[in-house]
Amino acid sequence: MSEKKLKGVLFDFNGTLFFDSYLHIKAFEICFAKRGMSVPSAEFIVTNIFGISNENIYKAFFDPNATKDECLRFAEEKEGLYRSMCLENPSLMKYTEGACELMRYLKKNSVPYCLATGSGMDNISFYNECMELEKWFDRAHIVCGDDNVKGKPDPEIYEYAASKIELMASECIVFEDGTKGLIAANKANAGASIAIYEEGLPSPLINGARADAVYHDFTEWKDILHTFGL
Repeated sequence: MSEKKLKGVLFDFNGTLFFDSYLHIKAFEICFAKRGMSVPSAEFIVTNIFGISNENIYKAFFDPNATKDECLRFAEEKEGLYRSMCLENPSLMKYTEGACELMRYLKKNSVPYCLATGSGMDNISFYNECMELEKWFDRAHIVCGDDNVKGKPDPEIYEYAASKIELMASECIVFEDGTKGLIAANKANAGASIAIYEEGLPSPLINGARADAVYHDFTEWKDILHTFGL
């Protein structure tokens, strides 16, 4: 067992608690193609786009001089495409295997945990409606893309999420699927960084992203908590 004694848990959502990466990839592909641009590979999207705010994505890949309104319209377009595809694939609207068991254990045992996601409030509301997100996270324990914090790969989102549960990131396990998110957790000096991503997708462990362990669902959650003394 690790010598570390950790006290809390920080979760990413998309691609981690909810395996929706293929839908985000498809939405980004449509957005690039619509603008007559070369469509990036799934690996490029996972490692270079996932985890970044839509505003920063639009400025980095489409228009570096874009206004706030232009970035907002892009976000609405891309997330609208994504939500439509979710509704067209209702069988996908479920939590990653083992995730509910883990969160149920955390709640029962008063282990503090928080969500740290790049998704905006429109998506949070969508997940509340379609996946009962509020059953697991109240608003006080959600840090999202519409909050006034720097997004991944900046460590601030995980530092702020830890503060929401009165801890430091170094006292928390972080569960992440994206390269940028893992880099954010690494920079925040997370007590443990665990990569959870859907089998068959490219590994996020490139460009310096590090993880203490890699899994493809949450079914081994008991072993993870035991390893880190939580």
